[in-house]
Amino acid sequence: MYLPFSTRSLRRLLCQKIYFLYGGCVNERFQAESVGKGRLQRRDFLKAAVALGGVLLLGSQLSRVAEAFKLALDGKVKVVWLQGAGDTGCTISLLQGAHPDLVDVITRFRLEVAFHPTVMAAQGEAAVKPLERFVEGLEPLDVLIVEGAIPKGEYCTVGEVEGKPVPIEEWVRRLGEKAGVVVAVGDCAAFGGIPAASPNPTGCKPVKEILPGKTVVNISGCPPHPEWIILTLAAVLSGEKLELDEYGRPKVFYSHYLHDLCPRRGFYDRGEFAEKFGEDKCLWKLGCKGPIVKVDCPMRLWNNGVNMCTQNGGICVGCAHPRFPETPLSPFHKEVEAVPAVLGIDLKTWAYGLAGVAALAIALHAIRRKAGTRHPEYEEV
Repeated sequence: MYLPFSTRSLRRLLCQKIYFLYGGCVNERFQAESVGKGRLQRRDFLKAAVALGGVLLLGSQLSRVAEAFKLALDGKVKVVWLQGAGDTGCTISLLQGAHPDLVDVITRFRLEVAFHPTVMAAQGEAAVKPLERFVEGLEPLDVLIVEGAIPKGEYCTVGEVEGKPVPIEEWVRRLGEKAGVVVAVGDCAAFGGIPAASPNPTGCKPVKEILPGKTVVNISGCPPHPEWIILTLAAVLSGEKLELDEYGRPKVFYSHYLHDLCPRRGFYDRGEFAEKFGEDKCLWKLGCKGPIVKVDCPMRLWNNGVNMCTQNGGICVGCAHPRFPETPLSPFHKEVEAVPAVLGIDLKTWAYGLAGVAALAIALHAIRRKAGTRHPEYEEV
């Protein structure tokens, strides 16, 4: 499901973002012809694509996504969606964010899922019966989707069996052992999120801690972008193997620091930092967590491709970070105390000591060198 670099949609997106990556390392003619007019020569486009890496866009995958969800509609893939401690934001993100061409299939998918507390019509014993059948092995369970953190014991129960409430912790453990694939949707399910934040009186845990021996596909975000959910579920439903990062997340969505592609990156390069909200400058000193959060928001955008947090004047609070909302993401409006080096240059050193032409030249050289090192075959294409 990865897009080739030569596709028109990726070319168009790169044209929009290329200035923030390459700035002064391209000459004036290139900026005028390639960026100003929205065109890139093939050689320069490939270099830019190398720096960005592949990006998976929903618009180019509609037919494959529809086919994947139809497997569930036809009963060929059995799916259960459990909800623990959360606000249902992940479900809302999925149902409200579907591409117009997918509205029908997503709407039917939510009705065909064997169990989903928010959207199913069944109640009482009729609602719980499918879960019992999967646990008892009477039917195969292909995909278990979990939304929300998992509280301990009686803090969260789902239905009754033989007159006794069943803790969601038990359902997740027993269904997870039977499921072919387990997907944790949202920060709460993937890493504990807000429900598991200190002091965590209900003992909330992420799904992985309930199923330590199971591979869990984590989709972080509070809530996750609807395309992250749709594209991940499409891959899972169709049996495709996902390449995951060290946190169990699909690499295709969580490989680049937001800071590197931020529309305000140019201000950062010049050492121009906002002192208060409303200023058209880099928001790092106001608490933006973009330098430590890997996510593709600047490329994908939200609300049907309209906007994103930093583009709209707000900071990135780091909702896709595995430690959200704890340190180093909290307090939200305090600048990050310790951040990783960006292209070999420490952020604070850059901001306070090297802001200006010299720092910019070093960074741009690093970008070129890094791109050439990773994919030297593209250098002279």
